[in-house]
Amino acid sequence: MILNRLLGKAFINISIKNLIMTLIVGGIFPISSEHATRIFDDGRTAFVKYTRFKELRKNSKIIFYISKEKRLFGEGTIESIERLDPKTAWACFGQKIFLDKDEFERYSTKSPIGGNDRMMPEITVYLLRGLRKYSKSHQLSTGMTPAGRYINNEEYKRIVDQ
Repeated sequence: MILNRLLGKAFINISIKNLIMTLIVGGIFPISSEHATRIFDDGRTAFVKYTRFKELRKNSKIIFYISKEKRLFGEGTIESIERLDPKTAWACFGQKIFLDKDEFERYSTKSPIGGNDRMMPEITVYLLRGLRKYSKSHQLSTGMTPAGRYINNEEYKRIVDQ
């Protein structure tokens, strides 16, 4: 009986996690308008982040939010995800990364939030495909954090349908 209860709870926990994962369709990340130009006009298809978003996978959406303008700019679909040390990331993807070399080096050593030294040894590289700018300005229905956040299917549909 105790085993059944434990197994039942484990099954419920796994089921809830699977449900949450299927509801998450991607992430929204704040960037500058200059970086948006590099991604969408210059074809730089590698987006890098130190913050780990474990629920993002191949085919998840990444939506870019221009912080100063408080608007969603466009999106891409994750083709692949790599966790690498910064030097290897730059060596492999430097020409594709949306940051220039100096920006990448600063980002690799200091957090843009607070300026503290980086403690994480690896950076996440999201290689994107299917980049598209939104034809009109989209607004967020909820807040944005400096690190970015997940987006669920319902919110994504609201954005696309605007």
